[in-house]
Amino acid sequence: MNAVIDLGNGDFLQLEPARRAFHLFPGAGGAQVEVTLRISKTHDLAPGIAYRVSARMYVEDSTRKQRMLCALDATNLVTPLVRAGDVQLSGFVTDEQLRVVEQLRAGGDLWVNLRLSLDSVEWREDSERPPLISEEELEQLRESVARGERFKPSQPGAMVVVERPVRQQRTGDLRFDINAGEWAAQMVAIEAGTFVELLVPLAGGADYAGAVALLREARELLREGSVDAAIGQARKALEQVRKEYGTQKLYETATKKSPRTRPLAERWAIMVEDLYSTMSGAAHADEVTKEFTFTREDGAMLLTATAGMLKRLAADRQTL
Repeated sequence: MNAVIDLGNGDFLQLEPARRAFHLFPGAGGAQVEVTLRISKTHDLAPGIAYRVSARMYVEDSTRKQRMLCALDATNLVTPLVRAGDVQLSGFVTDEQLRVVEQLRAGGDLWVNLRLSLDSVEWREDSERPPLISEEELEQLRESVARGERFKPSQPGAMVVVERPVRQQRTGDLRFDINAGEWAAQMVAIEAGTFVELLVPLAGGADYAGAVALLREARELLREGSVDAAIGQARKALEQVRKEYGTQKLYETATKKSPRTRPLAERWAIMVEDLYSTMSGAAHADEVTKEFTFTREDGAMLLTATAGMLKRLAADRQTL
């Protein structure tokens, strides 16, 4: 979670993400990306050197393959000290890039890798040092050269130190994650989407705990791209809801009535049974369901609906 860059003089630069490192801001056709890093030196052996910090931002898919997202640049030079300070990098991503990132993370955390570049201008001693001679000796040197004679200065060992500016570039990698909730909140901030945060409480009872575990497995399977398997696990989790509410019996009674005359419990039962029936299409391959194809978006909707049913069950469990 931090990058250590060797400065070559026994000192090191250290960079790490700030506590709230990642932000998105609305833009025309996309969003401005801002990443805040903490930067410091280990010893500050060569004080006063300013660095221009830039980076290429990569994101990872479920196979950990990295994909380039955007270039980031700092608007100001930074002069690091032993005490950490902030450097802010900014870039731009398009709406289409944001949609691709959503597909890559599949509802999970987003892993980011910054390939950092730090540019500076530093003074270095010239490798060729001319002898230090006086003005009088310099004139004698000119005259000797004109006569074709060799001239030796009175202090041949004396040297002058000549320094010249040298451009230095150092690189490093900084990898960190942006958790799912933080990313979703940023997408809401730029009006690129919205989300409903739904935590299913782990209420008492071995059966109920098993249903929550099944839903958790379904979520991971969906992130891995196993849509049918994910729906199958969610269907198993929904069986606990059917059992607790007795929805099969209520469904049989409700379907014999006009929809307008059904009480609320029967309406809920129909929703549960229809949800269960839809998910059964991913678990079976009979004459009707063998042609069913579920997309990742279908899976996300069905898992979310199952989570909502389990959350409702957790709230009602004391009265059932």
